[in-house]
Amino acid sequence: MKIKHPLSKKEVKKIMEEMARIFGEEVAEKLISKNDQVLVGEFDKTTQILFVNGKPRFIRREKLIFPLVITLYEISDKEDLRKWKRRVVVDQGAVPYILNGADVMAPGIVDADEGIKESDFVFVVEEEYGRPLAIGIALMDGKTMKEKKKGKAVKVIHHAKDKIWELTAV
Repeated sequence: MKIKHPLSKKEVKKIMEEMARIFGEEVAEKLISKNDQVLVGEFDKTTQILFVNGKPRFIRREKLIFPLVITLYEISDKEDLRKWKRRVVVDQGAVPYILNGADVMAPGIVDADEGIKESDFVFVVEEEYGRPLAIGIALMDGKTMKEKKKGKAVKVIHHAKDKIWELTAV
């Protein structure tokens, strides 16, 4: 991965504001602060990894930015991600499929944030321990995810054990 350049304080502030908008102020403060140094790494033509104080923390695709699965995993030691905004909770039967890169199917969903809108960035956690499995794009709103019994609910773009995980899990 090629490190391109540091982000300006103004760009870091925008990320902080976006995380606060998505997750709320309290959660955003756990992810990034105004004094953090943020470097941009080029993963591929459409994906950048943002390093906060030397650690990979965020994925950016086009104008979308979201915490990496490894970032959420580290936070899950102290926080119950099953209560966060933008979460999709799946049953144990879905876990091996998602870890192999499969999209999240509606029948495997046991809970979802009802504030999720179609095309939102979301993260997927397993129901027993609340460990994060993947991040993706919602293909339906949160309420529908909980009610529907067939179809794809989340298009997975990064999951634990994929190339980005292997590169960033240090």
